[in-house]
Amino acid sequence: MVDLARSLLSEEIRELQHGRRSGILAATAAATAKALFFRHGRIVFASSTLEKEKLGENLIRLGRISRADFAAAYEASQDKKQRFGSALVHAGLMTEEELGKVVAQQVQRIAVSLFQWTAGETEFHPEDDPIPADIAVELSTYRLLFEGTRIYPDSARLEAALGNLDRPLRVAIRPPFDYTQIGFSPAEKAVLQEVADELLISEILDRDGTSRPLRARAVYTFLAGGIVEEVTRQDRDFIEDDAGMFKVAVVVKEQAPSADLREQILRLYESLPRATHYVVLNVPPDADSDTIDAAYRKLVTEQDRTWRDVMGDVQLSSVLSTIRLRRREAYQLLSDPIRREAYDRALRGHVPPSGRSGVTADSHNRAVQLVRQARMLLEKGDREAAVPLLLESVDLDPHDRACRRLCALALAQHPTLHRTAERHFLAALEQDPHDVELRYRLAVYYRKAGLPTRAMAQLNLVLSQNPRHEAAARDLQAIESESGLRRRS
Repeated sequence: MVDLARSLLSEEIRELQHGRRSGILAATAAATAKALFFRHGRIVFASSTLEKEKLGENLIRLGRISRADFAAAYEASQDKKQRFGSALVHAGLMTEEELGKVVAQQVQRIAVSLFQWTAGETEFHPEDDPIPADIAVELSTYRLLFEGTRIYPDSARLEAALGNLDRPLRVAIRPPFDYTQIGFSPAEKAVLQEVADELLISEILDRDGTSRPLRARAVYTFLAGGIVEEVTRQDRDFIEDDAGMFKVAVVVKEQAPSADLREQILRLYESLPRATHYVVLNVPPDADSDTIDAAYRKLVTEQDRTWRDVMGDVQLSSVLSTIRLRRREAYQLLSDPIRREAYDRALRGHVPPSGRSGVTADSHNRAVQLVRQARMLLEKGDREAAVPLLLESVDLDPHDRACRRLCALALAQHPTLHRTAERHFLAALEQDPHDVELRYRLAVYYRKAGLPTRAMAQLNLVLSQNPRHEAAARDLQAIESESGLRRRS
């Protein structure tokens, strides 16, 4: 017997899961009894003595059958000694597929409801075949653990169950279920962002912004659900060389972050919206799973080791987190044969490989805030600090023209990132083709880049929209004169 006032149900389930146990976990509290059925460590069924959690009552509540339908199906099941669900199907009240979906939802609700218990007792009864195969359901035990611990009422007990807090965490390389469509709470979003930087649990819990109990719940929930995993000693102390062998990472003397490193990171970040998942991982489109695994691990090791000196850079923190997220998304998709096949079809159909289908209000507001901060930095002459904020603002809301416009202008003046400005100029002009001043600045950009033909084309467009634009007329005459001199020489 396990006392739920002293032990967590989630810990017992995880133990059965990791031990790949088969049997029935019976739980009782007051006059209520529930049970979880395990097969090789996976929850495949659940039952409850509560009337509202029984199949018939659930279908009536959903409006799927009437009380009369219930009575007729129940009577038929007793007469023919068949299951109630089978009687519903035989009576034509629902199809096998519909029944399967309803039963799966019911099992999930019963299993998740057990996590609200802070008292009661559980006892595990080992059985090789605890439930007939025809009524077992396909559920993700990790997903049940995730959803269950999210509603567990005692955050203090969850934090205590975390144990040693001086452990670094990271987002799981191979998460056990697709969590990308889950709506996370603000605390969960914050924790997931910090886990991307491989912080210690203690550092995550001590961060400002959301309460410690909410952060503790989020950390435990992500660990139980397999979304987050510990960074092992081998992950931190070893790197993979070109021959595929492991060697001890050499510790070098810390130096101040170089400008070249910052620019390298910003160039990589700026290229992400146009990069396919294959480009992100630096693998060919026909790469097999082993090649993708090796490429991802090598990329993580090399990038994180190289970026160690800029981890504390405030302007680069969001940029680095986004790059990590993008490489993880690429790996997760290419590691899933079904999702990869759909992605390859999209690429062959020339569908953009990445990008936001929609921008949330939070993303837009954050983008506007970043642009405001960047303007202030540019007014002070601090272009180096402004550029990362502008790149992030465009990533958050690529449809916001103010973000795109200011980003183009700032990049055009950057000593090394100026080559990436053209894309932002063109995107902003596509949103507003009548922005004469921005088109003129694009012409100036082309002229400085040694592209006189493009510069002349843009200047002619400026003058067609505003024949009195003196600077455009002067620059066009100068380019034509220079071109004439070059032809004569």
